[in-house]
Amino acid sequence: MIKVQFWGVRGSIPTPGRETIRYGGDTTCIEIRTGNELIILDAGSGLRRLGLDLLSRTKDQPIKGHIFITHTHWDHIQGFPFFTPAFIQENLFIIHGPHYDDKYLHQILAGQMATEYFPIPIDFMSAHLDFIGLSEEKIKIGKATVSSIHVNHPGIALGYRVDYQDKAVVFTGDHEPYHFFHADPIKQLEVNGEILSAETTDIERFTGKLDQKLVDFAQDADLLIFDTAYTYDQYQNGKKGWGHSYPEYAVKIAAQANAKALALTHHDPTDTDDCVEAKVAHTLQHIQQQGLNMECFAAKVGDVINLD
Repeated sequence: MIKVQFWGVRGSIPTPGRETIRYGGDTTCIEIRTGNELIILDAGSGLRRLGLDLLSRTKDQPIKGHIFITHTHWDHIQGFPFFTPAFIQENLFIIHGPHYDDKYLHQILAGQMATEYFPIPIDFMSAHLDFIGLSEEKIKIGKATVSSIHVNHPGIALGYRVDYQDKAVVFTGDHEPYHFFHADPIKQLEVNGEILSAETTDIERFTGKLDQKLVDFAQDADLLIFDTAYTYDQYQNGKKGWGHSYPEYAVKIAAQANAKALALTHHDPTDTDDCVEAKVAHTLQHIQQQGLNMECFAAKVGDVINLD
């Protein structure tokens, strides 16, 4: 069984308040349990409460886990300095994520805890911390496999797939439709031995191949968690190039991948709970109009999904 729990579902900045209380205001953090293994996707502000919950569950026993960072924009790492288990000596965390040519993952996470920004340096974290830079690859964690793929977002960003037994969870991280390019790693693509380049290949063909690559990555997912920060109208009117997506594109990828359930996430800071629910209703209507058989809901802080 894979157990998925949402601890943060918001994008860009935490948004506490009466208008976001149902879906939650913490930024991205997802807990995944595969047997006895702890896998955490992203370290947004939701990581703080996850850390406190882990301490209450383990009752002074050592905690071991893997944290996979999709990218190092602040809303996806801002919970890390407040992750209490990282300050306890007996604990062990292996932190995976992309790094830049001139700055490694450890340097980036330490940077936000520099004296100019934070009173406590990363060296005060007395747990054993290992930092591993990732590209597109597969990592075994117990009997689970975590795969990564480059997605389309300013800077370098990854999406993740967790396979365990016969179940799979896929998280796109922050992702924009490929028609608006951001990241260098996806400007060149090998297809059946042919090298396709964004500069030399017909754009429709190239973006179609990238869509297919994402579809293949998400194939037969039991749960596809997809960035749908905007509505289609918002995206077309001022949000192109901001690195995020909309429900119609998410449904397209989910349908082609034969995903069983689609979770909408990275709710925009301006989206109230009512806005999120309206987006879900619109997406369900779109799914029905397309004649698809797919469950769809909005990711909500506190929700637990058991895939068994």
